[in-house]
Amino acid sequence: MRALALVAACLVAATAASSARADGDPASDYLLVQRVFVPAEGALAASQQQALQKAVASANKSGFAIRVAVIYSSYDLGSVTVLWKKPQTYARFLGAELSFVYKQRLLVVMPNGFGFNWPKHPSTSEYAALAKVPLKRGTAGLIESATAAVQALSKSG
Repeated sequence: MRALALVAACLVAATAASSARADGDPASDYLLVQRVFVPAEGALAASQQQALQKAVASANKSGFAIRVAVIYSSYDLGSVTVLWKKPQTYARFLGAELSFVYKQRLLVVMPNGFGFNWPKHPSTSEYAALAKVPLKRGTAGLIESATAAVQALSKSG
């Protein structure tokens, strides 16, 4: 009986801890441990997703630390849908969410543009580089644009 109570208490504690940590923003949770967040729709664009993963890995390997969030729809923002179609604002928000673990470059790609964040660094040159990257439509297109953006940023930085 005592063992059952202990197991129940552990389950309650684990559930409370995970719900306290979850903020309803899928990309922030995912990017704590991964370098690329692609929404579920990205599974349909496997080759584009692989190209993005490869570009991000290559940039990081060469010393250009970067993480990327591709946000295809407001659904991908979880409970922070107020930031939908605000890639620059979301990049700052996401950068703050990740800041206790990750303090380097962060790229956000939404259907209406790019967002960039690198705490305590000006981003004028990065936004100039991103302005030259065409933004494509659809999930596959956004992932392709993200790949091109990572390549452009790593060349300019």
